[in-house]
Amino acid sequence: MSRSLAAVRRDPWVRALVAAGGVLVLWFLLGPGSDAARVRLFWTLLPLTDLLIWHASRRVTRMDLPADARRFWRAVSRTSLLFVLGDSSQTVVAWVRPGAAAAVPNAFQAGAILVGVAYMVWIMLTHPGRLPTRAARLRFWLDAASVLAGVAVLAWLLLLPAQTGRPVGALVAQLLGTAIILVAGFAAVKLILSGNAPLSVAAAAPMLAAGVLQGAAGSLVSPGSAHLDVLLGTQVLSSVLLVLGPRLQEVCGPPVPAAQRGAKPYSLLPYTTLAGMFAGLPFVLRDGVGADAWILLGGLFVATVLAVSRQLLAFAENAALVRELKGQEQRMSSLLAHSTDITSLTGADGTLTYVSPATERLLGKEPALVLGTPVVAHIHPDDLGVFLPAMAQLRSAPDATVTYQVRYAHADGSWRWLDVVSRNLLHVPGVRAYVSNARDATQARLLQDELRHQATHDGLTGLANRALFDARLAAADSPSAVLLVDLNDFKLVNDTYGHHAGDAVLVAVAERLAAATPSPGLAARLGGDEFAVLLPGADERAAAATAARFLTLMEAPVRVDGRLLPIRASVGCADGPTGDPDGLLRRADAEMYRLKRMTRVS
Repeated sequence: MSRSLAAVRRDPWVRALVAAGGVLVLWFLLGPGSDAARVRLFWTLLPLTDLLIWHASRRVTRMDLPADARRFWRAVSRTSLLFVLGDSSQTVVAWVRPGAAAAVPNAFQAGAILVGVAYMVWIMLTHPGRLPTRAARLRFWLDAASVLAGVAVLAWLLLLPAQTGRPVGALVAQLLGTAIILVAGFAAVKLILSGNAPLSVAAAAPMLAAGVLQGAAGSLVSPGSAHLDVLLGTQVLSSVLLVLGPRLQEVCGPPVPAAQRGAKPYSLLPYTTLAGMFAGLPFVLRDGVGADAWILLGGLFVATVLAVSRQLLAFAENAALVRELKGQEQRMSSLLAHSTDITSLTGADGTLTYVSPATERLLGKEPALVLGTPVVAHIHPDDLGVFLPAMAQLRSAPDATVTYQVRYAHADGSWRWLDVVSRNLLHVPGVRAYVSNARDATQARLLQDELRHQATHDGLTGLANRALFDARLAAADSPSAVLLVDLNDFKLVNDTYGHHAGDAVLVAVAERLAAATPSPGLAARLGGDEFAVLLPGADERAAAATAARFLTLMEAPVRVDGRLLPIRASVGCADGPTGDPDGLLRRADAEMYRLKRMTRVS
């Protein structure tokens, strides 16, 4: 979200629209000029903003959007072209018959806007929701109807009070404004409740605000000029907001599905609408029971009926859910009895009081022969260091849960790795045991061990690789000693006898280096014909003794393809603190090359 806001702030389109919109609104509200000049400028600018909406919407349709969202934005672009036609006709009127009266829409413009609004209503009605069940769709329409009832009442109270003497054009403008507010309200419901909004929240906010402003402006339309400045400023602001919507959609990217946004599985919007209508009762009834009061009371009745219907539907769904949960409980009991995993109960004394039939399949033991035996008798002795602490933790508190992996004895004498989850239910009447569920993990454990070995050992020689050597060196006791080994003239072996002979030599050298390395030392192949030995806690004297043993073993030639090949090596030793492992290795490397040069000179 923060990255999207930063992108919006940096976008030149957004900056230009905000700046231009602010200047124009202030000019229409406070600027100089006659009413005729203002009206002419307004109707000259309005078709241009409609074209900007068309252009921005077309750009959005080229984004990587779902098909239904792309359909929505195509509809926005087509509707903006209808607005271009209608507003252009009013532009002609404003220039031919200048004056404040030109603010009242002509019949053609009103018709174009009405067609565009109807088209967008149809698009929103047919826009697919992500509501998986018929009950979910019914909930949506009940909530939507409740909200739209409140919006309709609000539109009546704000825009359609009983007035006399108003010209037909002004009444048409009010009716159009009411329709626009209803469309904005329905769009908000679709965005919040349907689970498949065709636009992001960032794009929806300015467009919905524009709809409300455009609708509210209808109440200001009149041939006179009493509210002309507010009317023109409001409509300019509405047009700028409509252009901002598709641009923000393009900048912020495709709309995020409700599931990914972490949307709530319920909405308070219908109840908020109902509360708002109740809050308006004192203001409507203060002058007696008139037409407005009856409209509001009727809206309250409709919204209350819809809300009660919604609650009754929720009660029915809850009852069905309870029945489903009971059925699931029965199914789970049946599955537990026939599970392929081992389910067991262990008493407080550590003996098995129940094991499921899967025991025979996984461990080859009949359940009846296992009952009454101590569970510890079935566990590999080397794994008791894992099992016993787990049991101590399990006993520590009621409902304590532990997870561990140990080897259990199979009837054929082999061992099986089992993943075990145990829970302390000694305090639960009817159970009074440790409940465990065990799953066979033998193959996974063997594969894990193999992958771990491959990641830390050289594939040719079986010695530790550079990664394992560096890790052991960093964790070694300080001070320690290291040996670096490099084979002399190893390239000649590869060039003369082939790489298979070179590989055989490397394997033989690795075997002799491992044989010469005392415990707990670590022999490693660093790469190519370079080897190393780590002697934790040793000094240079111990390192020299290890090097001597290795060089003694290297005096025997290596047999390759029936040939005896003499192989020589140079060994550099160094000891010191392991806090600077790179420095320790550099010193051993320098000593090794010093000895190599001496060998060549001699």
